[in-house]
Amino acid sequence: MRAKLLWVTTMSLLLVGCSANSENKANSQSSSIMSSRVSQNKSSQSSVVNTSELSQFKVSVNTAIKQYQQAFPASAITGISIEKQLGTYQYEVEGADDAEEHNLKLNAQSGKQLSKVSERLNSDERDGVERQKALNLHRILTLTQAVKIAEDSVKDTPAVEASLEKEAGQTYWDVQFDTRGRETSVKLNAQTGKVLVVEHDD
Repeated sequence: MRAKLLWVTTMSLLLVGCSANSENKANSQSSSIMSSRVSQNKSSQSSVVNTSELSQFKVSVNTAIKQYQQAFPASAITGISIEKQLGTYQYEVEGADDAEEHNLKLNAQSGKQLSKVSERLNSDERDGVERQKALNLHRILTLTQAVKIAEDSVKDTPAVEASLEKEAGQTYWDVQFDTRGRETSVKLNAQTGKVLVVEHDD
């Protein structure tokens, strides 16, 4: 009888031990899975934070250019900017013909025309003078390409604005960053993507 009781007690202890080991292994595996998910979530959140809104528009720069050319077919484009107004990113395309200057604003996500304005040029800007400021739009980098190159020069900071401008005969992308109140501007050749200058405004 004592032998039977001893055998039963021994088996009970073995079963309890096996059960405890199984629970420990299950808890360990569960903790590893949770830790992996938390790590993946953090990585995903970091990726979202560092991805600029400027590279996610449905409307491309070329589409904005075409809409301007349809609205003002006889004029030359002298400037393009992409910035946030009242919480929404907009394209602003500026241009001129021999007598007037033109301005077209578009919603960067929907392409909806927000405004279309023409004004008489000053006398010293007429007859082709203002047209000489026309941008070279031949084979320009896309906005996404320009932002990507600029962001490589300003680590871990998403771009907030961009513009196509011309100076000394050179058409260039000017991509703007804002890090804790400090503005940084990266200018790059609009055709080749070569970084021309990185400027910090303290």
